[in-house]
Amino acid sequence: MQHGWYDRKRRRIRDLACGELRIYLDVEVRRVACRRCGTVKQERLAFLADNSFYTKRFAFYVGRRCRASPIQDVAKELRLDWHTVEALEQQYMREQLRRAGTPGPRAIGLDEVSFKKGHTYRIIASDLGRQRPIWFGGTDRSGGEPRSVLRVARAPEARPHPPRRDGHVETLSARHRAPRAAGQHPV
Repeated sequence: MQHGWYDRKRRRIRDLACGELRIYLDVEVRRVACRRCGTVKQERLAFLADNSFYTKRFAFYVGRRCRASPIQDVAKELRLDWHTVEALEQQYMREQLRRAGTPGPRAIGLDEVSFKKGHTYRIIASDLGRQRPIWFGGTDRSGGEPRSVLRVARAPEARPHPPRRDGHVETLSARHRAPRAAGQHPV
């Protein structure tokens, strides 16, 4: 055992391309034997993505590309397996959620969206002040979902209005109601 290392190996890591050239980094990754617990642990490199064969900036590039194009198109363009593209996109989305922070809305807008043919509905909750979605979900029109929205939004003083006869769910409000133009949807 040299220098406290258990072993080391070289890894080829994909980074952002330069024009038409793909760039790979040749990195030495070390494993260290922990003196306290006796297990062998691999060092963590801050610039690596969750999938350690790619850099974070490459993963974020893939995530940004997936915002504008289908996963299969991005996979074909970058010559990656679509499962890899999906995993890198998920890492990008987790980082975006972390940066957005915990929602703390003053006014919550609820709307239900029908998708597929038939009567399949989902609920979208939006922070009307920031004009961004904060929760997606629901399985039916039973009205039990607004309580879940309130827990996620951390707005305990808001009280949901019951759904109208036409099934539309009214806006929830904590203390202040955000101004809303006619016909404007929260999402």
